Amino acid sequence: MYEADRALVARMRAGDQRAFDEFFNSSASRLFAFAARRTSMDSAGLEDIVQSAMIKAVRNLASYRGEAALFTWLTEICRHELADMQRKAARRPVHASLDEDDSMRQAVAQLRSPEHREPFAELDQANRRAAVIQVLRSLPERYGRALEAKYGDGLSVEEIARQLGLTAIATQSLLARAREAFRERWRESSGSAPGEVASS
Repeated sequence: MYEADRALVARMRAGDQRAFDEFFNSSASRLFAFAARRTSMDSAGLEDIVQSAMIKAVRNLASYRGEAALFTWLTEICRHELADMQRKAARRPVHASLDEDDSMRQAVAQLRSPEHREPFAELDQANRRAAVIQVLRSLPERYGRALEAKYGDGLSVEEIARQLGLTAIATQSLLARAREAFRERWRESSGSAPGEVASS
């Protein structure tokens, strides 16, 4: 299992530049999406998190045993980076001078939609994403994690089972309960069915 991932790691550990390129090209955008579903930080902050997680992964390639997919291993590193970021943010002073900080101007600039996208479509997508995240966070942690892994990260039942330390059958049962819990919470919060989000 995961022979291709183990081979890629072996090539990187041997210093094969093409292996590093393959790793970054196949993982960076997926990891960015993974992190974006778990925080409301701006794209510059997300890029920092992703870069830090990937650098740590490269530095710790020797610890990858091939018991899970390489991307699954990478997401665990990213989870730790996000948790560290949240702890640091909680320790920062609440009050800051906006006159001395460019972050306000940057935040305002990011509110502008790209010209090639319709503003109403952008707003609808952002609102729906925020609503989905809110419902996921209201679920028991294991339910939210299983749904994110299945529908957000595209992991197989077997990969999720390894991630959660369950059998494949127990994972299928967990996903079924999680989907039902999501549907119920979604109806409570929006008064409508979740559509494609949890029915796949």
